[in-house]
Amino acid sequence: MREDAVGGDDGEAIGGDAPIVALLRAWCSSNGSSLRGRPGAIAVLRSAAMQRLVLAAAVVCAAAAASAQGNASTAVYRYRAAIAALLQLKPGMVAAEVGSVPGVIGPEMAPLVAPGGRVIAATLDPNAASTNLEPASVDAVALLAVFGGVKQHRQLLEQIAGALKPGGALLVVDVPQENDGKKVIGIEADDVVQLATAAGLKREAESGIVPGHYAIRFRKP
Repeated sequence: MREDAVGGDDGEAIGGDAPIVALLRAWCSSNGSSLRGRPGAIAVLRSAAMQRLVLAAAVVCAAAAASAQGNASTAVYRYRAAIAALLQLKPGMVAAEVGSVPGVIGPEMAPLVAPGGRVIAATLDPNAASTNLEPASVDAVALLAVFGGVKQHRQLLEQIAGALKPGGALLVVDVPQENDGKKVIGIEADDVVQLATAAGLKREAESGIVPGHYAIRFRKP
């Protein structure tokens, strides 16, 4: 795993809209088998943005499958483990995962805080731009691809910053912003840095360990 000092991102944006859902469900239900031959697949995947969304969703689906099978040999499993490692977790810590899909890296976080620690699958309310995390209750938070579904970015980061204990870490994993004309996906890394800094967090490091995504770790003084 490579972790770089603070710098720019090297990811690509993804985009998406409602027609893609059926194909994503098909991908998950077929355990990642090819979408080739499905009616309408070519039409839905006509843009590069749609293709990148399918790839990103496939990572999530494959991640769930890898977790269920305990298969540490897959690339997806290694990406998840690498993301968890970026949080610099230690035994006894309380860590939380916040994401549109629950349990993506929680299974990899749990061994890092054992014994004596725990991992929380936090609930995100996109309309209120808040989670169910209590103030100063966690040592680390992984925020995974949530900004596309939340409008009040500043409010969300302020709430999560408040949930961190002093010295706690926030890891933001997302994609650069893309607007396909119907929906805005992701958020620019520079915008995340500005918002997190305004919320009282300090940027520590940035990694491009997951293709097409940036991962930025912040620390609460």
